[in-house]
Order: sequence, then structure tokens, then C-alpha cells
Amino acid sequence: MFRRSRFKSLFILLGGLGLAFAGIFSLAKREPDFYHRAPNPGEYETRERAAQLLTRVQDLKNEIRSQSEWGETFTAEDLNCFFVGNMSRKGNLASLLPEGVHSPRIAIEGDRLKLGFKYGDGFWSSVVWVELKVWLVKDEPNLVALEVCDLRTGSLPIGSQSVLDSISEAARDWNIDVTWYRNGSNPVGLFRFFANQTGQGGSQILTLNVADGKIVIAGRTPTDQSPVALR
Repeated sequence: MFRRSRFKSLFILLGGLGLAFAGIFSLAKREPDFYHRAPNPGEYETRERAAQLLTRVQDLKNEIRSQSEWGETFTAEDLNCFFVGNMSRKGNLASLLPEGVHSPRIAIEGDRLKLGFKYGDGFWSSVVWVELKVWLVKDEPNLVALEVCDLRTGSLPIGSQSVLDSISEAARDWNIDVTWYRNGSNPVGLFRFFANQTGQGGSQILTLNVADGKIVIAGRTPTDQSPVALR
């Protein structure tokens, strides 16, 4: 009788652990709503907007080098078309992402930017996503603040350090200096653009607005300055 009771207790314990694991796995696999609202990769408009975005980014880089005033507006739909067309698991630009990462998606809701991506393949893949608040720091040339408001895999909160390290590494590859600090429980990164400039007369970001489904960036470059080195 005692042995039967022990087996019963063990069975209940294992069943409880199994249910707990299943619940955690289900939460980790749950994709956020914004991730589903991506464009259809087979549509002509998606392919066209993906190609146009590359041209628009290159045009903006050229304007920063050569024009006294420059600017551009990118919508979340524009960016998602680009991601769908180029950064799927076998996309032609997927190699630019860290190993195991693919299929990024973006949403801009109010003043919050949500960025998600798939990590892994098949049954064991999950969507890692982050919610950010971005603003241009007042009276600090070319200094952009990025606050990490939430970070999850599926519906489960996760630690942020490895993600912050990846962001910092990617930013430095683009000649952007990064410093992190804490605002309460949230990490905040300070991103210094055009970090290779010397003096105070180089290119300056005057507008950076992330709101209502779009990103607006604008600035100026004194025409008597040497060209800004951009990647």
C-alpha cells in the first residue's frame, strides 16, 4: 500500500511538471499580434516596396553626404515589405542577421516601436520581440535615446543583457557609439550618430520622430564640410 502511494505521488508530481512545462512552452511559442500583420511575400506591391526601400536608404545616405538639408519618412509597412522580401530564412540579406535569427517584423503603435524576429527553425522556433521608446536627446547633437520597455520570447519575459550586447555590436559596426544606463528597471541606450566626426560643424540630426506607424528623420550637413563617412 505504501509503495502504491509513493507511485501515485510520483505520477502526480510528474504530471504536474509536464503540465507546467507545456504551459511554459505554449507561452514561449505564442506570437505577438503585430507579428502576424506582415505583408504577403507573394504580392507584387511587397516586392516593389522592398526594392524601393533599398534605393531610398541609399539616396538618403547620398543626401547626408552632399545636401545641406536632408530627410526621409519610413513607414512600418515599408520596412516590413523589406524584411519579408529580403530577411526571411532564405532571404538574400538574411546573412546580415545574427546566426539563428530571421524574419524580422516591426510595428509602430503610438510612440512605441515593436521589433520581433524568429529565432531557430521549425517546431522549436519562437518569436523574440522587444518594445522600444525612441527619442532625440535635447541639446545633444546626434544623440538618440532608446529605452527598452519590454523584452519577451512569445509571452514570457526574458533577460535583456545578451540582446543589448547584440544591439551595441551592430551599432558600432555602423560607426555609432553606444552607452547604456538604467531608468528604473528599464535599460536605456544612448546612441551617438556620426561618431567619426570631429568638431561641431558636421552633419546633425534635427528631427527623429517615431509615432503613428512611421519613422521621420531629418537633418542638415554644412556644405563646406568634408563628406561624412557612412557604411
